[in-house]
Amino acid sequence: MDLSSLARRVRSRLRDDDGDASIEMLWCFPAVLLLLFMVVDACNVYFAKSAATTAAREGVAGARGYGDELGEGVERADHVLDRIGDTLINPRVSTAGTTGQRVEFTVTGKAQSVIGLNITVTERATGPVERWTNP
Repeated sequence: MDLSSLARRVRSRLRDDDGDASIEMLWCFPAVLLLLFMVVDACNVYFAKSAATTAAREGVAGARGYGDELGEGVERADHVLDRIGDTLINPRVSTAGTTGQRVEFTVTGKAQSVIGLNITVTERATGPVERWTNP
């Protein structure tokens, strides 16, 4: 087999393609694009969970000190949520579950989505209230 016959066979195969590659791309491209958007959504959910955790922890840190009020913790959590912008959609801070000995903050919001998923993120943080004791 010489080089010219090999070249003829390759040209013949390329001419007989009849658009098969275009049809394959028609099927593969949307699947790859959907997979890419799903990866972006997974990253958005992870980032939203991290932001909610940070806000809840800041709330606990602001409310558990000796003589601190729950309002100080809520302010700190809201400040974190203001700084992160639209990472969490419609975030809510709750202090339900707080007792005289423990402070509990719950931050809830929706994660952003490229493909329209409706994912709610809820993160909690708790800590003991500091109090004066005799040694």
